[in-house]
Amino acid sequence: MTLSQSDISAALDPDALINQAIEISGLRSFGDMGFIEPMKVLLKCIPLHITLHQEGLESIQADFVRCLVNRLRFQQDLSAHPDILQEQVDDPIIVLGLGRSGTTKMQKILSAPNNVQKMAFWRLWNPAPFPDAIPGQPDPRIAQAGSANLVATDNSAVHAAHHMEEQEVDEDWLLGMFTFDDWIWNQMVFSPSYLDWVMARSSAVPFAYMKSLVQYLQWQDGGRKDRPWVMKGVGYIAHMESLLANFPKATILHTHRDPLQTIPSWAKFVSAMWTLRSAPVDKHEIGREVMRYWGMAMDRYLASRDKLGLDRCIVDARYGDVRENPMSIVERVYKRAGRKITEPAYQSMAAWHSNNEQHRFGKHEYSLDEFGLSEAMINERFGDYIKRFIER
Repeated sequence: MTLSQSDISAALDPDALINQAIEISGLRSFGDMGFIEPMKVLLKCIPLHITLHQEGLESIQADFVRCLVNRLRFQQDLSAHPDILQEQVDDPIIVLGLGRSGTTKMQKILSAPNNVQKMAFWRLWNPAPFPDAIPGQPDPRIAQAGSANLVATDNSAVHAAHHMEEQEVDEDWLLGMFTFDDWIWNQMVFSPSYLDWVMARSSAVPFAYMKSLVQYLQWQDGGRKDRPWVMKGVGYIAHMESLLANFPKATILHTHRDPLQTIPSWAKFVSAMWTLRSAPVDKHEIGREVMRYWGMAMDRYLASRDKLGLDRCIVDARYGDVRENPMSIVERVYKRAGRKITEPAYQSMAAWHSNNEQHRFGKHEYSLDEFGLSEAMINERFGDYIKRFIER
């Protein structure tokens, strides 16, 4: 079904979306309204580069309303409990790296013990509790997250690349959706114009808001109780200064894999993701765009790593060790963090590694040619990174 521009404009009208969120939540106060500008820019950019299908338009509309409702509910709780912002979350373990470099596996291994706080998908999808939640009963956010298109999709390519389940840990980069001011949105919809706009802005405000959401999640779970967070966001490599301004005692695990594999692998992943909301994007255009934004992100990372002297808090890990010997990486992460691995924690992490084989949700197959890429192109664009961190 071809959607008219008027249909799209009506569905993505910012005032209409805000009114829907107010009606659903019964709340009116958003607190700081600084999110309005990036939300309007994002809504304007979304239709510029893609042909939305009906299901995709409805999905995007639902995403915006969900984010707005959560902002309203969070603001209500924050007004009633300002001590939420006193929760101590300064020292997480944060997994990052180029997308498709083993970050998901390491996040799930590090999240296996009971003595850490973990980013379950259902909490990331709706950080604010639902008003109809009943103490002692399953949280209704779990069932709602199970119906999210990222989880419920029958697109096998999405599951093969990055399988999501409502009660499994996932990428807290998703919290960036609630700011409307983060390039996580460019992984949901193909929008080079939004990417250019958002990457030219300071990320200080959106990262501060994301930190407050982490504090909110911790407050809901009874406080810190000597449990560090295990976090993960591949997109964080573009914003190391903002990341560490908000999590100054973080221990960073950077997984390294050759861009000859990660770039086409990510291109395959987002090409599948984008079809959840729009007609397929030309694959060569996808290749160029993926090269462009990961190249931009890596340039920023390398500059920040040197400028801020981040070797002090970063553990570098090769992809081969992620696959074959992840427990050696875990030991180095805990040592750098100054934390002791208890025997139960070690056993739970080792068990996750033993019980979860690669490709159990299908094999993620990709090639450079499919996306109009070549070894020479990638070697040139990522030359500084390859020279510094990749063994061939």
